[in-house]
Amino acid sequence: MKLAIFDIDGTLTETNEVDDKCFVRAFAASHQITDIETDWTKYAHVTDSGLVSEIFNQRLGRSPNEEDFLTFKSCFIENLNESASKDETLFAEVLDAKAMLEKLRLEKDWAIALATGSFYDSAKLKLEKA
Repeated sequence: MKLAIFDIDGTLTETNEVDDKCFVRAFAASHQITDIETDWTKYAHVTDSGLVSEIFNQRLGRSPNEEDFLTFKSCFIENLNESASKDETLFAEVLDAKAMLEKLRLEKDWAIALATGSFYDSAKLKLEKA
């Protein structure tokens, strides 16, 4: 059996830009943290939860607790949904990504996996919209 592993943002969906904007807006709305550095390569852990933890530690001098995560994630998902309702083109599929996945799915010796640093709910939403 062969395994094909795909990222979501920028690989299957054209969602990097909307994801970044919604992520930054979620920090401002949920915890009044603004002026977020969006060059994610400057962070130690480039996953949604890793970024939240690092930004909390840098800006608030503490790690986020469960309520902090839930509040942020809720705001982030709300921002993504709002963006999708205003302009679904922000959640476009990468050219021929769906067709490629369908072709692989039909091949008996191939399995498909998704690997992402996104929160589960935001990854699911982006895939559904694309």
